[in-house]
Amino acid sequence: MFGDRHVYCSVDQIADAIPHLKELELGIEIVFDSTETLWPQVRWEDLLEKADSIRKANLKATVHGPFHGINLGSRDSHIREFSEAALIAGIETCVSFHSPLMVLHTGFIPQLAPKSRRKWLDSFISGLERVVEEASKHKVLLALENTYEEDTELFAEVFESIPHPHLRMCLDTGHATCFGKVEPLQWVERFADRISHLHLSDNDGAADLHQSLGAGRVEFQRLLKPLSDSANTITLTYEVAGSDVPESEIYFRSIMKELKQ
Repeated sequence: MFGDRHVYCSVDQIADAIPHLKELELGIEIVFDSTETLWPQVRWEDLLEKADSIRKANLKATVHGPFHGINLGSRDSHIREFSEAALIAGIETCVSFHSPLMVLHTGFIPQLAPKSRRKWLDSFISGLERVVEEASKHKVLLALENTYEEDTELFAEVFESIPHPHLRMCLDTGHATCFGKVEPLQWVERFADRISHLHLSDNDGAADLHQSLGAGRVEFQRLLKPLSDSANTITLTYEVAGSDVPESEIYFRSIMKELKQ
């Protein structure tokens, strides 16, 4: 079952986005694309003001945690420590924004050699376990987003190592289509019970273009059909340009109508 629908928006652009989102009757996914707006000190005064503006506009909100330079599996212990602290700060902001979940990236680089991959994964799992425990304390779900992973194996290993109910998945349809070397449907088939959030955008199968839904090669109906009957409530975010949101919303609604027939 699909729940609230959101639009991707940088934390610095919330004020400008609110009128448009109210008109579209869509929620907001608040993106911390830089830790400068979040860490090393959680900037509560500014964030609480933004949270209040969202509440007054009666918009549903979800949070995308910081991701540029964030790497829980880094060889550098300072980067691992910083990454963990920044992600935990992101979790704390979920409480202010009344967000039920926070999306995060793995930071994994597919080009790692097998031995280096194992070391990276061990460090990543160790750090992620602590971040998940912190999310659990705040009653926030963590939705791990597929990015540059070429297949589903890394996610399978992570979920097997951390079977915590607060660790979920965010399926990015664009990433699965242009970065993956397996059929995108494999992500749905393997992790249907873990998927709690979707990032929806289209592309040409070669680059992450964030096109309007229906403009590229992503097979949305094929990917969404198995999830439409999920026992979980799956929220979603349109990761497209603001001008493409209305068209994407119409396209998504048309798919939902077809799936119900």
